[in-house]
Amino acid sequence: MESDSINQSRDQLETNARARRDLWLLIPVVAAPSIGTLSALWFWPGPVGSAVYAGCKLVLYGLPFLLLLKMSRSQRPCFRTDLRGVTGGLFSGTVIGSFILGLWFIVLADKTDTGPLLAVITENGLGAPVKFWLFAAWLCIGNSLLEEFVFRWFVDGRLRNLGLQTTWILPVSAAIFTLHHIFVLGAYFGPTLTIVGASGVFIGGVLWSILHLRSSSLTPGWISHALVDLAIVVVGASMMAPTT
Repeated sequence: MESDSINQSRDQLETNARARRDLWLLIPVVAAPSIGTLSALWFWPGPVGSAVYAGCKLVLYGLPFLLLLKMSRSQRPCFRTDLRGVTGGLFSGTVIGSFILGLWFIVLADKTDTGPLLAVITENGLGAPVKFWLFAAWLCIGNSLLEEFVFRWFVDGRLRNLGLQTTWILPVSAAIFTLHHIFVLGAYFGPTLTIVGASGVFIGGVLWSILHLRSSSLTPGWISHALVDLAIVVVGASMMAPTT
């Protein structure tokens, strides 16, 4: 009995230590994207803001990667594929992407001032078709993968280690994912489109966390996320037509 009590105490100490570690890892990862976005788009546009943004990206991706290196193989993110998971990713991504395209072309396209965003696209050299579509490929494939790694594997996992139940993990994680997108949208669009866009990001965050929780794999959410980003790219290309 005494040995069982000692083992339980040791397990509890290890659990508490892991929770403290995860909290201190989670705080900078949660804050980094918003600090970087505010610095680059709102407070210090130009070299200073870009430098802060780059540093925040390093924190956002670097800390989860360092944690990954210390974990056993079974604890690392899984990319297992099965028919159910792939189908779920394809279906959800297609439905959401189609909704985005329909909302844009039917409702919002003629009512939205795209000038500020187009100016930034041109300033960053993305007005040329080749550069635009190369960036689009990175956004749909690379960036979506990194965001699934950080927000679904790292953030969801740390929230669980902190004791949150799934019913809380889903909205909290989605809110964390949405926050910096609000600042991005607000820099280029008015309140209405910012609210609509942020609501869509939040719903996507909840959905992709559900896909990850159900499959224990990042692949379904990655597929869905990539298709949604592809729809956003098509919207961006339509803003630039006929140049792209």
